[in-house]
Amino acid sequence: MEHLSPQYLALVAFVGIAAGYVIFAAIRSLLPRKLRATHEEQRALVIQKARQRKEQLLVETRKRSEERIISMREELEANLEEERLTIEAADNDLDMQEQFLGHEDERIQKLEATFKVQAKKVEDLVLQLESFHQQNADVVLKVQEQLARIADVERNSTCMSIAENIVTERQLDSQKRIKELVDDLDSHSKKGAERVLSRLLSRYQPTFVWPKSTNHVDIVNPRLFEALEAHPEFIETLRQLTEGVEITLSPQTPEGAPPIIRLGGGYGINKEAARLTLEELLPRGPSQWGRADKAYVKHRKTIELQALKLGRQAIQELKLNNIHEEIQKMVGALNWRTSYRQNQYHHSVEVARLAGLLAGELGVDPDLAKRCGLLHDIGKGIDYRIEGSHAVISGDYADRFGEKRLICDTVMSHHNDLVLDTPLSYVLKSADTLSGARPGARINLEEGYQERLSAMEEAIKSFPGIQKVAIMNGGREVHIGVNHKRIKEEELQSFCAAIARKIEQEVAFPGQIKVLVTRRFEASAVA
Repeated sequence: MEHLSPQYLALVAFVGIAAGYVIFAAIRSLLPRKLRATHEEQRALVIQKARQRKEQLLVETRKRSEERIISMREELEANLEEERLTIEAADNDLDMQEQFLGHEDERIQKLEATFKVQAKKVEDLVLQLESFHQQNADVVLKVQEQLARIADVERNSTCMSIAENIVTERQLDSQKRIKELVDDLDSHSKKGAERVLSRLLSRYQPTFVWPKSTNHVDIVNPRLFEALEAHPEFIETLRQLTEGVEITLSPQTPEGAPPIIRLGGGYGINKEAARLTLEELLPRGPSQWGRADKAYVKHRKTIELQALKLGRQAIQELKLNNIHEEIQKMVGALNWRTSYRQNQYHHSVEVARLAGLLAGELGVDPDLAKRCGLLHDIGKGIDYRIEGSHAVISGDYADRFGEKRLICDTVMSHHNDLVLDTPLSYVLKSADTLSGARPGARINLEEGYQERLSAMEEAIKSFPGIQKVAIMNGGREVHIGVNHKRIKEEELQSFCAAIARKIEQEVAFPGQIKVLVTRRFEASAVA
């Protein structure tokens, strides 16, 4: 092997490769033919089996179709037979209904004939009845005329007299019955009202203490009184700042009481701010009195914040909402306003509580009632500068800041400035009366009240032409009748204004007084 040359080895390798390639090519050419023959045999076998399966499926399908056709034919024949029987039954029913309608037609024709006969009989009977009525009326008329001749009276007047007597008797009976019903209703209403008030007062238990208002400042040092007289500009400055508050200097009384500075009227917050200013600056002497404006503004702002806080506190306690801030402030400002020495802030809160309880007893909305009670006297805070009843001012003020019309009208009606017959109106009036009538709530001496009424009557009767005077509503309203010959129609307005000015100058009274002058011309004659 070592002696073989490279060329020989290459040749041997080449021959080996060529022989392998020839063998590979021969095998490659023979193998597909065999596979192809095998595939042909398998294909023929599959086709044969498919044809056999096809024939079998066709036979089975044909058989199932024939069976289904036979079943459907039988079902159709059964349905047709059923429909035929149904149609025959319907035909029989139709024949029977036609026969029934024929009988009904015959019966209706007979009834129509009978109806015509009966209608003719009724017409004859109506004519006979009318004839009998006419004959009866003629007989009655003849009898009445004969009775009238026998009794020597006129028939028509007698009939009218009898009718009037019957009507009068019925009216008397009706009036008696109405009176009995009214008395019974009044009795039941009174008992019901007493039960409601008893439950209301048992449920209402106030816990607050009524504060006592102070409307004066004592001048302990006599030199300060002399200094005030020597420097009146201090008091005058406060008068201008307070816009309507009456500030008067009262000297020492013979009984030894010290001199005082009185504050009255005007806006409650302004009056309280002036009082605090006097208490702060008065002891410091005239050297500090020039700071009155600054001290007053400081105290006023402090009190306004307190008023707003009191208003919010009242609304929170009553569980109300959506009340304008200006109304809250005005409610709080009533803490420095009194009526018959009753604190109006606590009075308003009490009326709201009472109105809510009373509304609950009577089936009225308690929230509306409490809202009306809280707002019913807010006009007292500004009635010193607006002409009119405080109830009307309160309603207008509430309306200006978005309260409902029902609330405003109810507030106006609590002193009858507006006639409003609603349950809410009566609830508010009752609550206001209960708060004012509670023992110790107000101080209104009978002697002073009578003196005020007498002074009013004297001031009115000092005018010529006065015929009658009627003082009503606790002195809040005066009705005056004048002689039409002495007071002319065109003078009536000025005459009324003059009487109001006279009362304002000579009579001391809280609130406002409405003056109504009436001039009547009456004629009478005797027949």
